[in-house]
Amino acid sequence: MKIEHFENTGIWQPDLRMNTQGLSALLKSSPLGIIGIDLDGKIQFWNKAAEESTGYREEEVIGRSIKVLSADAGEAYEELRRQTLQKQVFTSMPLSATRRDGSAICISYSAAPLFDSENSIIGTVAILFDITEKITLETALKGSLEKMKRVVDETVHALATAIEKRDRYTAGHQERVAQLAKTIAIEMGCFDYDQIKGILTAGMIHDIGKLYVPNEILSKPGRLTDLEFGLIKTHPQAGYEILQEIEFPWPIAQAVQQHHERMDGSGYPAGLIGDDILLEARIVGVADVVEAMSSHRPYRPGKGKECALQEIKHARGTAYDSRVVDACLAVFRSGYLLASE
Repeated sequence: MKIEHFENTGIWQPDLRMNTQGLSALLKSSPLGIIGIDLDGKIQFWNKAAEESTGYREEEVIGRSIKVLSADAGEAYEELRRQTLQKQVFTSMPLSATRRDGSAICISYSAAPLFDSENSIIGTVAILFDITEKITLETALKGSLEKMKRVVDETVHALATAIEKRDRYTAGHQERVAQLAKTIAIEMGCFDYDQIKGILTAGMIHDIGKLYVPNEILSKPGRLTDLEFGLIKTHPQAGYEILQEIEFPWPIAQAVQQHHERMDGSGYPAGLIGDDILLEARIVGVADVVEAMSSHRPYRPGKGKECALQEIKHARGTAYDSRVVDACLAVFRSGYLLASE
């Protein structure tokens, strides 16, 4: 290759002009399968890499239709060829193909029109790359991810069932909190689908730490003593300790630990303030208050939805995040009903 010097720029640049023989040698030695197709759709160029991908030798395909690559997807290849002749360019198009031995493969197909020295289209040049293994791995990975999601959902359901079987008075409470928290998150409009799924999950098991609270306290009729209420207040931290070793794709353990924290530092177990509290925990916390106040408990009758909404409205901006309260109130104005109503 000749090197030319451009006097006006002082830059050394290569002369990229290459004869047909040199270009052909370069294409034939390419690690990617390269084929040339004439205006009639017949293969006129076929390199070694194309042979390795498909099993067809050069002498077996030269002069044959592009449809040789796939009896089933022949029309797809033909349509791409026609569009390429209209000066369209395709890159990394996954297409099915058939090897010489009859086995199916998937290839990445890129194509562009081929011009002669007078800038007239004389055919199509295409690059083929066998992506069968890549597709197989991606399919297997997708299957594994779907299986992992099912395992997570089943684990959450099992944990939620464990606490609700133990405490009949709060049966359904976690489910109702989860659904309300999800609806609040959607109303806020700042979460994607995956984040909303995380908030729903945190709501489903936010009281898992009550497994460590004696059942006689959970189901005790009448007012709790300070000591008994102190034991109740241990459940967020206990829940965190149960969940912290589970590798959820969301901060579930932290949300459970913080769902009784309050913006002004009056909550528990750590007395966190403001933005130190996860937004997910603030949402679950508001949903928890509304549902708990609306529902019957052994030590008191349910106070009703209106009383619960008045509580969060009164403490808006102090105990509870203003944005979360506003979203919750908007949800109920739109006609949201608690399952307990």
